[in-house]
Amino acid sequence: MKSRIRFIGLVFTAFLCNAWADSVNVAPASLTDSLIASMPIVPADPYEELEKIPAGHFQNLVVRAERSRKAAADTTLPKNVRDFAMAASYFYSESWDSAYAAYDSLRSRDSLLEKSVVLRMAKARFMQGDYKQMRNALALGKKFATDAEFDKSSSRMRIEAAMADTTLTDHAHADSLKVFLEKYPKGDDAAALKYRYAVYLEQFKQLKQAKRYYMQLLTSATAYKDSAFSAIRRLRKVKGTPESLSEKVAYAKLACAKDEIGNCLTLLDSIRILDSLQVAKKPETALPLPEDSLQRLLPPSSLDMATRIMLWEKRAVVLRTLKREKESIAQFKYLLDSVEARPLWMQSTLRLYRNDPKAYAAEIKLMDSLLQEVNRYSKENANNLWVRGFEYEQKELYDSAIVCFRTLADKKFKNNIKRQWAKFRIGFIYFKQEKWNEAVTAFIDATKDPFLWSGSGARMFLGDAYMKLGKDSLAREAYLDCIRDFPLAYYAHRSRTKLVEYKLMNEKDVPFAHGVSMSAEETLAWIRASQKGVKADTSTYNRDRYQRIRNLFLYGFADEAFALYDEARKKNYKRLDFLYEYGNLFYEMGETAAGYRLARQFQNNIDRRRLMTPPIGVLHYLYPVPFSEQVKFHSGERIDPFFVYSVMRQESIFNFQIASPVGACGLLQIMPATGKMLAEKESIADWFDPKLLYNPYMNIRLGIRYLVDLKAEYSDDYMYVLGNYNAGPKPTRRWQAAGEGKPWDVRAEEISFWETRDYVKRVMGNYWIYQEIYDGL
Repeated sequence: MKSRIRFIGLVFTAFLCNAWADSVNVAPASLTDSLIASMPIVPADPYEELEKIPAGHFQNLVVRAERSRKAAADTTLPKNVRDFAMAASYFYSESWDSAYAAYDSLRSRDSLLEKSVVLRMAKARFMQGDYKQMRNALALGKKFATDAEFDKSSSRMRIEAAMADTTLTDHAHADSLKVFLEKYPKGDDAAALKYRYAVYLEQFKQLKQAKRYYMQLLTSATAYKDSAFSAIRRLRKVKGTPESLSEKVAYAKLACAKDEIGNCLTLLDSIRILDSLQVAKKPETALPLPEDSLQRLLPPSSLDMATRIMLWEKRAVVLRTLKREKESIAQFKYLLDSVEARPLWMQSTLRLYRNDPKAYAAEIKLMDSLLQEVNRYSKENANNLWVRGFEYEQKELYDSAIVCFRTLADKKFKNNIKRQWAKFRIGFIYFKQEKWNEAVTAFIDATKDPFLWSGSGARMFLGDAYMKLGKDSLAREAYLDCIRDFPLAYYAHRSRTKLVEYKLMNEKDVPFAHGVSMSAEETLAWIRASQKGVKADTSTYNRDRYQRIRNLFLYGFADEAFALYDEARKKNYKRLDFLYEYGNLFYEMGETAAGYRLARQFQNNIDRRRLMTPPIGVLHYLYPVPFSEQVKFHSGERIDPFFVYSVMRQESIFNFQIASPVGACGLLQIMPATGKMLAEKESIADWFDPKLLYNPYMNIRLGIRYLVDLKAEYSDDYMYVLGNYNAGPKPTRRWQAAGEGKPWDVRAEEISFWETRDYVKRVMGNYWIYQEIYDGL
């Protein structure tokens, strides 16, 4: 571990050590020699050692350590900044003796940081396993004894020291955890400590108490939810640990959503049986049923109605997943007949019917009619109309499709996203039929609603329809209108391309998204002119606070920097200039995910038409290029790095620790099974662990390999590369076959999966903007 971490220290750090050693009594020769000697030979992939670092340590060991080293070596910075940065570089690189000595010399340098400095000194000794010196270091902060934050941090460290002390018994360890949890039952680390305490209780055969803690974790949104689930599954097999009805229900909520689908049905049956036995034995436990609905006819139960409905719904879904479709239909019909005519259940039943349309022709017609009558303008009926319309369209039953989409276009569906696209779809059907005049009329109608993408798409296709009619001037204006309406988007770029391709404008006059060169001051002035009705809060958004936050990052105190920023954010989160300045500061400091969160807020809050000719700095802010060396190295000549960034921007919003609901991991959202397959191809399977997909360097390496392979598989057609990346190979092959010989724009709109169609256009929009605003990586 140490040799790997030492690799993170660059050579120039060793040369800084001599100058620093005099002031902190560190032996320079031994430190320099050990640092250089511990550096391994650089492998063919220069980042391979860093790719092995667990994601939880990556930000400190790599990003923050490197930031601190650079600050320490930057002679343009004040000495105070460089001194704190040097201490931080030792701390982040896990050179604990040097870190302790450096921080000891800085204790009185900044009174506002003294508490944090003392805690870091204690942490350095803790990491060395010297718990006595750790406690001595904490004693240096005795004047902070009444400070709640210091008390909690020091107590937490003492707990960890007690846990690591092998001279203490497991019972003593468990008692230490119990004391801390009783004092601090909530907080970021409470879940981790509860899990550890539950493990001890299980070890001591106190299974009932252990299960109680596991259940708390199971019903919470923590990283230990899955571990608690595994523990409960283990305890369920132990004889003599009967489960209460509430415990069975809590377990079922997660079990039925995981890989225990078959057992889920057994569990649901056991809940039903236990509930009925409980009510038969103690009738007073039965809850009253509503008197004014279908539910009054249900059998008595000790479970509340919301829980019963949830369990019945899970049964229907599990049966559908197991392809037991007749039973699933029966369960959904039970819900409809016994609970209420809920649109979602009607839609689910319809989908099952449509898997065998001949056998269920009458049922489809009846259910469709009921859905129309009961909830004509519901979200579920909107979805139903969209699916029917799209199915008719794919079968070239265009008149029927138009009827569906016209029904869906009714204003009573309000701002439903399917309604937003219904008018566009009518124009697109006419366009495919080469009914150019009808297409023009429909597309013009579709531009009248104040929606983003649907109106933008209608404007572009309106230009295409005018071109088919030979009306070049009207086509040019439609394309320009599309660009003005939504400058940084898929359809805007396609319109720019068409203006050149059809020779409607000289290329130099086409309003590409190149941005305008402006100084930092001019850029801020432009941003402030773009925000109206926002008053400055000079008490929280001022140069002094900004500089203090910047210095805290350079000092190596990122948590303290973010805490001070949070105080300002609460009053300034709608200010474009605040979002821009702090977003760029986070980028500069390597806190990319935090920076891009602000960039997204910025783009959501600014009038999108202002982005027609923005400062180039604003465009770079909205489309960042983090980890550029790694992306460039692994992309090589095989794939455009900007395409990689386009996928990354859409998949993870540049958060390397993000996980999707289905388990995709990291920057490029790679599934663990796909990661293992890619590791085989990269010849690293012998040491690869799927958890490393949260390491950004590893994720970039494997993600680029995956994109390169798909690029070769689909003959450089990025549309189907993205289709496969999002939806898998089977539907993508179907779309590719159906789209053969058709123009790009038509193929994109005929991708049948809503999510994938949207995804392809968003990523390609990202890609084209990246290409326009950067000269190269």
